Amino acid sequence: MRQMYLKSTRSYSIFNSIIGNRNLDSKNLKRIKESINEIGLQMPILVNENNSIIDGQHRLQAAKELEIPITYIVSKESSEENIDQLQISKQWTSYDFCSRNALKGNKDCQKALNIAEEWFIETGGKLKKISALTLLEKNTGIGSVSKKLKNNTYEIDVEQAIQVYNALNILSLNNNPKFNPYSTTTSRALKRINKRFKGLDYKIIEKITKKNYLICYVNGGDQYNYLVDLYNKYKK
Repeated sequence: MRQMYLKSTRSYSIFNSIIGNRNLDSKNLKRIKESINEIGLQMPILVNENNSIIDGQHRLQAAKELEIPITYIVSKESSEENIDQLQISKQWTSYDFCSRNALKGNKDCQKALNIAEEWFIETGGKLKKISALTLLEKNTGIGSVSKKLKNNTYEIDVEQAIQVYNALNILSLNNNPKFNPYSTTTSRALKRINKRFKGLDYKIIEKITKKNYLICYVNGGDQYNYLVDLYNKYKK
């Protein structure tokens, strides 16, 4: 039988944060405060036996700022390792898992987050941080990066990623507003091209940039095959 206890307190300091939990989101916090002001706090927070917050850190912060009691459930069966499954209000992303692993000492995740931030700034936000994590991932297949990050089996290949990143920057010279050169689909296609041809020829990428047909291929496999055809054509 599940052992759970419902309590209420104004002693906010009794609660602990979990290493690797997501950072507070200001927009989400603002939304929750507005909701509490309108209809009250409807959902208790969830903590384990050590009063570590499993779900509800935004609700706790909102209660602090509004100076109202916080209702909480103590669950003896809630594990910190399953925090992503227990936080149902907002699903964890690849970036959340990567951040958690980095805080727990994963060197690949630490490096990946730094590079993702750097590329996000360099591209003016066009290369999303989650897309950068996919680009940095060692494998060239279509396997779930999120699953690898969740299981802490994620590995990066920086050299390969830089080659593809440079190619994406060249493709970005195509000014067609409908074409997003920094999409995950294009990154994956170029990673496969890089592996197939044992490197990317940037002169060929420049020629491909002048083509507008890439916007016609939403499916990753179709885009890859189209790029292979162009690559073979210009390689001759």
